[in-house]
Amino acid sequence: MSRGPQPSRDVVSLFSGAGGLDLGLEWAGWNIAAQVEMDPDCVGTLQRQAKNRERPTKVLDRRLEDIDPVQLRDELGFRPGELPLLAGGPPCQPFTTSGRRQGLSDARATTLFPAYLTWVDAFDPQFLLIENVDGMLSAALQHRPLVERGPRWPLDAPLEERKGSFLKWLLDQLGLRGYAVSWGVAEAADYGVPQMRQRSVLIATKGAVPCWLPRPTFGTANQPFKTLRQALQGVNDLGPVMPISERKKAVYRNIPPGGNWRHLPDALRRETMGRAYHATGGKSGWWRRLSWELPAPTILGMPDHSSTALIHPDELRCLSVNECAAVQSFPAGTEFAGGFRSQYQQIGNAVPPLLGKALGAQLLRFAAGEREEEPLVPAWRQSSANRRPGTHGWTLREGYHLHVPIRPDHVWAAYDVETPVDARAKADDTAPIG
Repeated sequence: MSRGPQPSRDVVSLFSGAGGLDLGLEWAGWNIAAQVEMDPDCVGTLQRQAKNRERPTKVLDRRLEDIDPVQLRDELGFRPGELPLLAGGPPCQPFTTSGRRQGLSDARATTLFPAYLTWVDAFDPQFLLIENVDGMLSAALQHRPLVERGPRWPLDAPLEERKGSFLKWLLDQLGLRGYAVSWGVAEAADYGVPQMRQRSVLIATKGAVPCWLPRPTFGTANQPFKTLRQALQGVNDLGPVMPISERKKAVYRNIPPGGNWRHLPDALRRETMGRAYHATGGKSGWWRRLSWELPAPTILGMPDHSSTALIHPDELRCLSVNECAAVQSFPAGTEFAGGFRSQYQQIGNAVPPLLGKALGAQLLRFAAGEREEEPLVPAWRQSSANRRPGTHGWTLREGYHLHVPIRPDHVWAAYDVETPVDARAKADDTAPIG
């Protein structure tokens, strides 16, 4: 007996970058109907990937603000409310902890997030999937320079300057549009990516039932994290390799696999670290050699930088383009357009496809009617909430629900926020996260 036409699994992807999220969604069973990306090299990479698809992908090489979403919706054959999934997160620079963290004070966020909501209004999709750096969850709507902050800042600051105020604004905007939202910090290694990479993920669903983040499948005694050795064993063609100076090579000769600046002789340590030698913090990424037997650290776009080094465990070189791609879980043979510096940047900015696959599979299960109990949050993620308030929770029309402690300087302290699972989360430090 014929089952009739199958529900659409089409995705419109915004800020598509090198296509990592979209590849993962495709592996999970979604169809990439359209991609929007303005970087010319990323567009070239997306076009190469699109050639391998049975169904065509419309790649738009323009700024989001310069495209009429209603016109695109009509071209794709959707009416409002029919698109299953609008995926993709605006660029991370306004929220990254290594930048100025200006939130909506940053012109990029001021332009892109209102434009993003215009697309949400035009398509009115069943699901939204947003990925960004974890700093997005603790960013403020408005930035106040250090010299302008008083002794009681941010306790006496306007709410829009408090940590977490950007997230609350975004949740409110999506709630007004009829979405329930769950959010959290996803660890890529939890889903088979051979890399420790934490990113914020928001899943919005039409209606009053949230879709939780997928439960981890790696990082247990029975299924340990994938290692760098496993990631690189299938890399036969290195591709381009970022050069490093002879001075840096001389330093790395003193560092064993898995080591860093702390393994240098004291005189050389002080010379190479400079003022950073006296700085506080772990500084574990400085003059770092990777370990074969652990997941790689977060892949970034500058593997030669002394503070974010991605140096091969045995050889005096950076990980190559193809090695970085493998650590990000891109399939072997993926071609990236542009010069080698652009290729490194594209890979470093990408969503690991295996993380995208886990998110895509979770959405398909939810769309098929599967419902899960609210997952627990490990205690170590609760304890990190002082730096990243509101890192796990969900919101419905009747209010906010957070899985983390709330400090007086967080925006959430000014609102009625339910934290219903604090006691349960502390009971099991290895519990799955949401």
